[in-house]
Amino acid sequence: MPTLPGLLTFAALSLVALVAGVSLTRLVPALAGQNAGLVALVLLMLFWALRERWMRRRLQARLIAEIDGLTDELTRMRGEIPPPAFTAMAVPEAANEVRQEPRLILRDTPEPADDGSLLDAVRDALNNNRVELHIQPIVSLPQRRIRFFELLARPRDAEGQTYRAAECLDALDSAGLRAEFDALMLLRSVQLVRKLEQRAKDVGFFLNLSPAMLAQIETFNPLYDFLQREREHAANIVLEFSHAGIARLDRAGMYRLSRLAALGFAISVDGIDRFDVDFALLAKNGVRFVKFDAAVFSDAAAIAKSPVDLADLPEICKRHNLVPVLGKVESEQELLKLSDLDFPLGQGMLFGVPKLAKAA
Repeated sequence: MPTLPGLLTFAALSLVALVAGVSLTRLVPALAGQNAGLVALVLLMLFWALRERWMRRRLQARLIAEIDGLTDELTRMRGEIPPPAFTAMAVPEAANEVRQEPRLILRDTPEPADDGSLLDAVRDALNNNRVELHIQPIVSLPQRRIRFFELLARPRDAEGQTYRAAECLDALDSAGLRAEFDALMLLRSVQLVRKLEQRAKDVGFFLNLSPAMLAQIETFNPLYDFLQREREHAANIVLEFSHAGIARLDRAGMYRLSRLAALGFAISVDGIDRFDVDFALLAKNGVRFVKFDAAVFSDAAAIAKSPVDLADLPEICKRHNLVPVLGKVESEQELLKLSDLDFPLGQGMLFGVPKLAKAA
């Protein structure tokens, strides 16, 4: 249900629009024959659109200010001594490898609640600095040794509940705020990587970004400039974009993707739910990792449309210097059914749920 501040704002704007509508139909001859309620409705729509525009500009200004502050902090960190020790991470599948993993404090987070006003909740979390970084392991198969961590941003409401990443990103996309949100989370993620890479030299980090940052030169240039300054950490960072978003990019967008790869950052494409993928094009533009949803291997329609035999998939990826990742693995049975495909990496609830990452 809508939030109380939102309802009060709507009620106030409705009252103003109604008064203005009645006044206009009485004072303006050209509107004398118009229904006052209809005029009020038009005015209400106009007022609401202006409010949304104002709120978006205010949020963007706040994000830019925070980004500038974090940039200064990252610059100062270059001259600082290594950070203090971190407490050990508890991962059941890799308990015998704790010494090789970044040491973090992890705690379970509750399931998010859908209150019907997700965008308002995300805005509130951004305005009150309640966006957390969560991590999920990506493991080698079949050994299940942790090779990477994927960093996920999750807004948290005032009651402490977090919201699912996919839902939040959809809400941000619809409001046109995804690029600003990703820029802020990129800075925070790089900050965390800087703290951990000295103690986890053999572990990399996947950072999720929106393909919208590649679509426009206005959003790409700041991203490129920042990553160029941080290219010393490229060996530890994989930039990840959704396959659906990458597929919508034009030639200029794909060229910008290749420019990020030229800086030394590995590129990952996730959420692949089909097999008629142009692997050659992805490889040509710097993509290194391709994540397939485990469920697609049980999708009869996707298999029927596949231009290749599934048994040849690992070889095709190898031919194009791509590393296939089996994503969203939920159970041992699911993993066993796909063992013949010899995926080198896997990710999903079976190997570890997303956990809050918090430096001690």
